[in-house]
Order: sequence, then structure tokens, then C-alpha cells
Amino acid sequence: MNQYLKYGRIAPLHHVAHYSGNRLLHEYCFTREGFEEPYSILYLHHPPTGESGQEIYEEARWACPDPVETPVLQRRHFRTGNLEACGTYLTGRTILAFNDDVHYGVCHPQSPETAFFANNDADELFFLYRGRVHLQSLFGKMDLEPGDFLIIPRSCPYRLNFEGNPLLLYVEAHGDVGVPEEFRNPWGQLKLDAPYSERSFKVPEWDAALFESEEPATIIRKRQARFTRTHYPENYFKMEGWDGYVYPHALNLDRIQPKTGRVHLPPSSHMTFAGRGFAVMSFLPRVLDFDQNAVPCPFYHSSVDCDELLFYVSGDFTSRKGVESGSISFHPSGIPHGPHPGAYQSSIGKKDTREKAVMVDTFHPLNLTEAGRAIEDPDYPKSWREERA
Repeated sequence: MNQYLKYGRIAPLHHVAHYSGNRLLHEYCFTREGFEEPYSILYLHHPPTGESGQEIYEEARWACPDPVETPVLQRRHFRTGNLEACGTYLTGRTILAFNDDVHYGVCHPQSPETAFFANNDADELFFLYRGRVHLQSLFGKMDLEPGDFLIIPRSCPYRLNFEGNPLLLYVEAHGDVGVPEEFRNPWGQLKLDAPYSERSFKVPEWDAALFESEEPATIIRKRQARFTRTHYPENYFKMEGWDGYVYPHALNLDRIQPKTGRVHLPPSSHMTFAGRGFAVMSFLPRVLDFDQNAVPCPFYHSSVDCDELLFYVSGDFTSRKGVESGSISFHPSGIPHGPHPGAYQSSIGKKDTREKAVMVDTFHPLNLTEAGRAIEDPDYPKSWREERA
């Protein structure tokens, strides 16, 4: 986020003595790309190096998924409704597909977890499909509702609290993930023709319950796909204030402005976020193409450079048979795909669409996992077969 935030009491200059009463506070600089990119500075009561012990944490199994052989090149369909809730927000993650740039799956936790988590390998992108989630992090708290994207910057300690069993789409971005550069002007402000503005985002609020307590803390950190549980005898998060440009942030589908054209626009017109080796698109309710001869249904295409994962959120999915809310379709690069039989012709004359969906395109091939095979719909590849008289 190129949006400056400031909370609490901060020093008038960087790197000068700053006190709370007689206590000298500990300046902590949280950076991106070394010291050349955006950063935030926090003023902590206790040094962030004050751990009392570490141990291996083995409960999370998703960090090193095993590829499963997929000898047949075909379109695939996964039903997330067939996944049982399990584990915590950290252990209850199921990876369905992965490559060197991203891990893609769902998080469907069942049990609470008091420990915080910091992913030192990747930025994390969540999409909350069902349920409500309360985020606590090094930078503050945030309440999430269905339709929210949430971006957690690399190495930021956080935890997700919830009631019930929420279901979240999960993307681990080993490069980065954020607002595409083309959406910004040279000053970093979002352009007027971007699909959202700075006003569209949720940002953290001051978390007095966390920042002003004396409770000991535990942080589970992931680095090179290995997890370490670290204990702090004092409250790691106790602080007087912070400011900067790096922090978790959220964006709801309803705060994104969709685009419409004279004829059908390509998926890239619906870009929301981008990262190394992948892009995220949001398909939203909108007025459809306005040329009198337009075919609003997506045209057939072969994405020869992309593997496509499409998560169906809500609405009447007119171009697809057999999918439902919560479905994920996987269309590998080089194999033609598009509307199911009959959908192309029947879309002519339609004036609007009420569908919502979130798509992730990767620019390197994806490996599928055994977990995906367990929820795969075997009949999906047959759904393009025309019924002939």
C-alpha cells in the first residue's frame, strides 16, 4: 500500500531516542526489498529479539506439498464444499496447486490458535468466502467479512480469530503480491481509471488489547518451508506507536469498480492484484457489452502462457455447467476452454450479469496435489460434449 498511516506516539525524527515515561523505546524498522522499498517503523517496549526459547513446529504440513501425477491434460473441477474443517488457521490449510511462484489452496479452520504466525517465505493473500474473521497483527486489528481480500506482508506476525468454521481462498506469493504498477501515477497515488482508490481499502486499527498488555507471546515463523515456534516472556507486541507504508490491508469485492466494453473484454481487464508469476482478477456484477451484435459470453480461448484457477463466489454461472458456489475450476495452459455448449448462443442479448468470481492466472505450470484429487469432480471434462441428434 502506498498510503501513509500513523498510530500512537512516534518520535519526531527517525533513529532518535524516544521514551515512554523513563523507558527508552526500541525502534523497529520493518522493510521491503532491503532498505530501498516501502517500510514502517514501530516503537516497542521490549526488543523484538527478546525470545526465551525456540523449538521445531511440525503440525503444519502444507509447506512442502507433493505433486501428484496428472498424465491426462484436461480441464478439472474441485468442490471445496467437500472439504471438512480441520486444524487451526495455520494447520487447516489445504494446498490444491503450486509452483515456484505460488501455493494455491483453501484455509478451512476448525479450532482456535493463540500463537501468531509470520511467513518469512512469502506474502499471503486470503479471500474470505464464508464466515467472519478478526485479524490481529503487529500493525493492528481488522474485522473481515465475506468478499474481503486480505494481504499480509512477508514476515508480519498475525493471527486469525473466528467463530464457526470460515472458508478462505489462500495464495502464498513467494515473490510478492499487491496493486499493479499500471494502476498508479508517478507519485504513487492510484489513478482515476484504476478499479479502486485508496478509499476502497480497509487498514488496521489500533489494537489496545494487544499493544497495551503484558501477556507473553508466541510466534510461529516459517522460513524455507520449515516452522519454528518462538516464545517471548514479555509482550512482543507492546508498543507506543508506529507509522509507515507497510501493513496488512483488505479490499472487498463490492469496493471494486468493474469494467464494461462495447464488446466482451479480455480477463486482464478485470485485474485486481499482481505478483511475481501470477495475476488475480475479479469478475463482478456489471452491465454487459453494449454493441447490438455483441456476444457477452466469454469467447473460446487457449491461454498458452497461463494456468487458470477460477473460484466461483456467487451468482448464476451461465457459462459453466456443473459448478456451484465454492467451486474451483482448473484450466491448464494450451488446452482450449470457454463456455459450455449452449451458453455462447444463449448469452446474446443479455444486458447484465450478477456473477462473482475470483481468478488466479499463473505464468508457469502448476503442479496438482493429492488433496485436490480427493475433491475433484471426475465428470467435469465431459461437460463440454455437445448433445447431437
